[in-house]
Amino acid sequence: MTWLLMVLAWPVQAAWTWSEALTVNSVQGAAVFPHLESANRQGVAVSDDTVGVAWEDNRDGGPQCYLSTKSAGTTTFAPEIRLSQSECYEPVVVALGGGRFVVAWEEAGQVHARVLPDGAVIRLSQAESAQVTLATGAGKLYAAWAERAGKFHRIVVAQLALTEDGLSVRFAQPVEARVPKDGQSWPALAVAGDGSVTVAWEDRRARHTVPMVSHSRDGRRFTMPVRLSDKKSESVEGLGAGSGAMRTTLSAWGKQGVAAAWLDKRDFLAGYDVYAALDGGKRRFGRNLVVQDSFGDSMTQWHAQIVGDRQGRLLAVWDDARDGSPDVWLADWNGKAFGDNEGVPAASGPGAQSDPVATLDAAGRLHLVWLDRDEATGTRIRYARAVRK
Repeated sequence: MTWLLMVLAWPVQAAWTWSEALTVNSVQGAAVFPHLESANRQGVAVSDDTVGVAWEDNRDGGPQCYLSTKSAGTTTFAPEIRLSQSECYEPVVVALGGGRFVVAWEEAGQVHARVLPDGAVIRLSQAESAQVTLATGAGKLYAAWAERAGKFHRIVVAQLALTEDGLSVRFAQPVEARVPKDGQSWPALAVAGDGSVTVAWEDRRARHTVPMVSHSRDGRRFTMPVRLSDKKSESVEGLGAGSGAMRTTLSAWGKQGVAAAWLDKRDFLAGYDVYAALDGGKRRFGRNLVVQDSFGDSMTQWHAQIVGDRQGRLLAVWDDARDGSPDVWLADWNGKAFGDNEGVPAASGPGAQSDPVATLDAAGRLHLVWLDRDEATGTRIRYARAVRK
């Protein structure tokens, strides 16, 4: 039966041609656990012809953050650079060009950033803070994070500047000035082609998790937050305050647009599904769109990310176990809907392949990184590149 489901679920014609998969991390073992989890899932970036991958693992006995790079024409990733000195979580990376990257992470209860290969580490906030993410666009660099204000955390957005030593914070301020009455976490950030900034996050003001979104023309003054989900979640059979949604991701898309994807539990019997919404440039998201196809509707989806570029290409990646074990799936936007789901050859089949992070380079090639778990030998971080057929 599993074999039959695989045949039925596999697209007749795959839209992408994939390279051979490479292993990124140099240290594996049954007791070493790499993680690609981060706010907005910004775990891979491409700077000209160089790919950078950021992750966290416990090879040294506690969580530390790392970055490894691979130049075009080489068949292996370089030995990783350790980013942190004390316990570190949820690193992200974006490209600057010229083979340079900006990385950010949480360490010792605060968020930090650094230009690589040779920049100095700076703290982005003096307050307790977590779940940092980065975004570039229109010649500017922004960061967002969850920062404690009173009893709870709220979302802060900062514009960063490049300096001789690496980075500085030009300004930083909360999306909402008032002290939050409940938690805000896991920000996602995108800079559209017109330079406007969109930020989304998980919000608990309704006593359950709701994806909220706000926009700014200049990165300083943000609009009143509104719900990203178009279905008002309610108590299910008298249980809880609502079904909830989580882990919103954002991507710049086309000349001025922004695309969003998140995990949504409005169909509570099937668990989380991947939903998306598109903003064509009016700073208003349209109706919610289901991303997984009918073969994935009865399965729980995890680790969704939306991936777009300035040329208008758009797709989503995630993992689910519709074929009996976790595999990585993707769906392309065809202008009207997300199409048939396509499995990634090297990230499908026996075993557990999960936690995808992805980006498109300037030529429209897709760069994908994921976890490949083996209980006996440990977890490999894997990388593959794809081009459209």
